[in-house]
Amino acid sequence: MISTMEGRCRRAPPIMLDRLLGRRVTVTVRILGQVGGRMVRWDGQVRLREPASVGAVLARAGKAAGADLLGALQQGDQPALLLNGRRLDLPSGLSNPVPDGALISWLMPMAGG
Repeated sequence: MISTMEGRCRRAPPIMLDRLLGRRVTVTVRILGQVGGRMVRWDGQVRLREPASVGAVLARAGKAAGADLLGALQQGDQPALLLNGRRLDLPSGLSNPVPDGALISWLMPMAGG
């Protein structure tokens, strides 16, 4: 909110807020599979300031899901990591920029017999 001379408040135009706060991107994240020894299924959205990377989105989404996604990668987990349906190579794919409205999917392979 921006105050005016009369003491009333009015909403700042979105363009002005973008300049003050930086543009934000909203990314949908889907996590499915075992992470750190427990089954995780989480669908949600994450908002970050531009420029946002896949790694930054996963860190925020993992925190919301209660799973340490980046820690799982360091421990050797090899999920299928998709950005808008295209598979990313790990770990280099973590630095890819994420556009507004993107979908990131973290899918762990399941095994059984």
